[in-house]
Amino acid sequence: MNTSLSFSYQWSGDPNDDFGWLDVKVIGDKFAGHGGFWVQWQDVKEFGEDLSAYPILPDAPIKAAWGYEWGGDSLVVSVEVAPADKRGNLSVQVWLRDYVENGDGAPQNCVRTTFQTNYPEIENFRIAIAALMDGKAKEAVLVGQ
Repeated sequence: MNTSLSFSYQWSGDPNDDFGWLDVKVIGDKFAGHGGFWVQWQDVKEFGEDLSAYPILPDAPIKAAWGYEWGGDSLVVSVEVAPADKRGNLSVQVWLRDYVENGDGAPQNCVRTTFQTNYPEIENFRIAIAALMDGKAKEAVLVGQ
């Protein structure tokens, strides 16, 4: 079975609001995760545009992260794409945490996984994110193995 990462985006409904709900799912052979966060549409669009980089350099992975802060226990959604090897395979790391914290400030549930993909699949995902953010698609999917 292939692994997949999918994004969908629901605008807030307020024409003056740049935020919407980014819904993120990751599915593999032995794991699955589903989460999301309130994200500015411009950030999702920029992440998609950043995926056009070629080659993606080991010291400059493509990253997107959303949460209450940029790291630690406050991070809710994180995606990072980096080289996996010298043959052109790419490593995709996904981290999804609970949107709502429990009483002690720590999330109760978390999925953190890594899978491999390649440049053609990243290009398909980039195009799908652009269509998603233009309202021409309901979902953008990255296929991996």
